[in-house]
Amino acid sequence: MISESLARAQALDHQAKRLSKRLERIQARVTRLQSARLLSGTAFAAALLVAALKPHWGVALPAAVVFAPVFAWLVVLNRRWATFHLKLTRLHAFLLRQKARCEGRAPMAPVNFEHEKAGADLDYFGDYSLWTLLDETLTDEGSSILKSWIVSPVLSKDVIEARQETVRSLRREAWFYTRLTLIADRKEIRHSSIRILEFLSSQVTPRFFTVGYFASLILWTSWLAMVFTATPHASILFFAFLMLQYQLIGRAGEVFMKGVGVSNHLSELFPIFSALEKRTSISPALRDLAPVTASHGPSREAKPLNFAVGFLSTAANPIFHLLINAVLPWSSTGLLLLERARKRLDTSFAKCLKELEQLEALFSLVIFDRYQTQVYPSLSSSKLNFQDLYHPLVPRSKVVANSFSFEGSQRLGLLTGSNMSGKSTFLRTVGVNQTLANMGAPVFATAFATRPLAIESCIEVSDSLRDGFSYFYAEVRRLKALLDAASERPSLFLIDEIFRGTNNRERQIGSRAVIQSLASSLFSVGFVSTHDLELTSLEGSSVVNLHFREEISPLGEMSFTYRLQKGASPTTNALRIMQLEGLPV
Repeated sequence: MISESLARAQALDHQAKRLSKRLERIQARVTRLQSARLLSGTAFAAALLVAALKPHWGVALPAAVVFAPVFAWLVVLNRRWATFHLKLTRLHAFLLRQKARCEGRAPMAPVNFEHEKAGADLDYFGDYSLWTLLDETLTDEGSSILKSWIVSPVLSKDVIEARQETVRSLRREAWFYTRLTLIADRKEIRHSSIRILEFLSSQVTPRFFTVGYFASLILWTSWLAMVFTATPHASILFFAFLMLQYQLIGRAGEVFMKGVGVSNHLSELFPIFSALEKRTSISPALRDLAPVTASHGPSREAKPLNFAVGFLSTAANPIFHLLINAVLPWSSTGLLLLERARKRLDTSFAKCLKELEQLEALFSLVIFDRYQTQVYPSLSSSKLNFQDLYHPLVPRSKVVANSFSFEGSQRLGLLTGSNMSGKSTFLRTVGVNQTLANMGAPVFATAFATRPLAIESCIEVSDSLRDGFSYFYAEVRRLKALLDAASERPSLFLIDEIFRGTNNRERQIGSRAVIQSLASSLFSVGFVSTHDLELTSLEGSSVVNLHFREEISPLGEMSFTYRLQKGASPTTNALRIMQLEGLPV
């Protein structure tokens, strides 16, 4: 598994380097096109100037006619190559992102989630976290769905296995979704969906607008009829039409500005929906996951809205706006068309957006499956068993995989061992992989047998001072909540250095009570680490002793194997570490 991951990283690095050279060539071409565009534009302007100053000179005007299409062609060509360069730049970033993940390093900007505190023990979110391994979403809502799968998974075997099967069925669509991520700017598109939904949920026209509109239409047609038939007093109808018309279009400018904003936001989503609509016609798996998008075609249904916004664009020119509305029901017609387009789009667009958001979260797992691991856990085991399990955020060149299996009635692994030997990392390794299993994602092991388990952890009690508690009291509260949860539902408990915040005698008494309580639980399994070697006497039918240890070279240098071994730790190293750092021990 680890060697395969490194091989994938090497292949991705090769692709990224080849693409980088291609980007350099394309950038050079774009630069040349920009220079040619500037020269042709300058020549066109100069020819026009000469033709204007010397009308009798017969060369300048034909030259301007020649340079005009050349300049236009260069503008189009430059735009195409610049767009192509942008897409390849995004692809290059995508490849580097996957390479970093395969190597066990995935630094990205932190995501500001309110659940961040809840996942602190297992590094769910942040610069260097499980989130950085998974996130390939486009919208904020898609991110929220993926976040909920991490923090609050549905602990149902059927739901998890169905998601596993869905991810497998979408493997052939991995490149399709990768292309989607190249189409739109992820920073821009994340905000677009919110703004569109806000616009679609609020009525454009005021109350009784339709009645007023048809009244103005009757007045306008009656006035026209009177004008053509030379009927007297036509000006009265015209004046009444003007009064009603300007009452109706009072909001036209404000609505136009909102409409332009929404039109711009739609332009971010249009290419994605358009590509998705085409793909659903040939992909049964996508069609099943996005039936509303496949049948309604949001990119087509949004065209009337853009047309209506174009109708209202006269509001950008106040003088023309006043003149055209003085003789035609122009803006009021635009408002009516916009309201109809809004209602029509509102019925389907929200559903299409929900489908897109679900697909984003699913495709984050598909990309994860494609580039990182394809080992899916078995969810039928009543115990927790794994082979060659490792932490995905430890650099692959340094990571050590471990295997373990609870046997018989064992349900608690008591971890002892030297400082820095790997106990905390092992707890996080088990927790992160169980989180992935709960999500329906593959895990980092050659085999992983488990069942849906809620994760209850007490690894970092870092919020004690912020909440106004002592460290020990905060730890007690966490452990009480953990014990309650482990006794009520199937859970995976992970406790690091139990009761480290109190004295040796009371720590041992409290630790024995907590360990015995967890070991007697019928629902839960897990691991507890401690420095108190006296607690290893608790080993029995439900408790198994495990340890990590260090090795001392003939020169007195200390190293760690990070290998999980059975039995109580036979060594300690605290005094040796103090001595190596120069303390007088």
